[in-house]
Amino acid sequence: MDKYSILRDLVQFNTVFDAQNKSIMEYCDAYLTKLGFKTNYVIDDNTHKLCLVAVAGVEAPLGFVCHTDTIPLGNSWKEYDAMDLTIDGDKLVGLGISDMKGGMAAVLSAVGNFDWKLPKKGLKLYFTFDEENNFSGIKTIVAKEKDIPQNIIIPTPTSLYPVVATKGLVKLCVMITGKEAHSSNPTHGVNAIEQCVSFLGEVYGFNNRIKDDKNNAFELPYTTFNLGKIQGGVSLNRVPGECSAYLEYRTIRADHNRQIIDKIKELAEKYNGFVTVIDDVAPMSTFAENFISRLEELTGNKRSSVAVVSDGNYLTDQSVVLLGPGPITSGEKNEFISKFSYETLIEMYTKLLKETCF
Repeated sequence: MDKYSILRDLVQFNTVFDAQNKSIMEYCDAYLTKLGFKTNYVIDDNTHKLCLVAVAGVEAPLGFVCHTDTIPLGNSWKEYDAMDLTIDGDKLVGLGISDMKGGMAAVLSAVGNFDWKLPKKGLKLYFTFDEENNFSGIKTIVAKEKDIPQNIIIPTPTSLYPVVATKGLVKLCVMITGKEAHSSNPTHGVNAIEQCVSFLGEVYGFNNRIKDDKNNAFELPYTTFNLGKIQGGVSLNRVPGECSAYLEYRTIRADHNRQIIDKIKELAEKYNGFVTVIDDVAPMSTFAENFISRLEELTGNKRSSVAVVSDGNYLTDQSVVLLGPGPITSGEKNEFISKFSYETLIEMYTKLLKETCF
């Protein structure tokens, strides 16, 4: 199948919040089965969403992990049809084409250049869901699948640079409980929003201290913080009895994760709060020198580090490298990659598969 037909097909699936999860997995299943892969579905026990695992040969030294979901459409798409592939000069435009349907199409196109019935060494492909939110797909794979290859490539957008280190992630929900009362006499209540403001003031003080620890491998060489969401109050004439704050940290070191969780729990207790840990993922670092060096040779680019968190952070026993097309326009208006990066990536993957598996 033509590489642009594959890319168009993938873009046309609506996988915002995994809406067409089953359909896109069945598409990949049918395509790979024809090439000689053996496939099976791995089902998440909670959501009943599907992951797909495709295997060719035995003793696979290499695998690819592709997530199929995309971010929501938003209101910024005007010049192009977000749910179709548009080729505009060197631009390939479509929702999710950067993150990561372009990289996923490059993987499918590259494997399509071989007959996988009798490879000398095996290959495993993993297709996941829910990477954009809670990483439920890769968590399901890690929990249920055995013999994941040692070397893994994730074709997320990297502008053809091999990324060997990413930051970690801590997501927390802090629920502060006060006491409701009528606003005509607020002294009868305890304002949970005011308590939350005081709590957050201490959080920012802690954040400033933890930023003193640096890792210069990253563009922002410290652990970053985002206050992503606050919810509280019912109406203007009531003292709010509850307020929730959602906190996200991108960490440079694994020990920062524990420091953050412990400190936020300590501060929350001071303000009558309760902490729910939504995600606690260590930073990813890869030290497989031969694997990294070969990818540097293939790309002509030196290894790098990024602040993103990917499915790779959950593959703690594997050597994971992120390597995908560019530019990196994930979540931007009129998301696109270049034709040059897409075609170059297919060539790179093809060379790697030939020398690794045949």
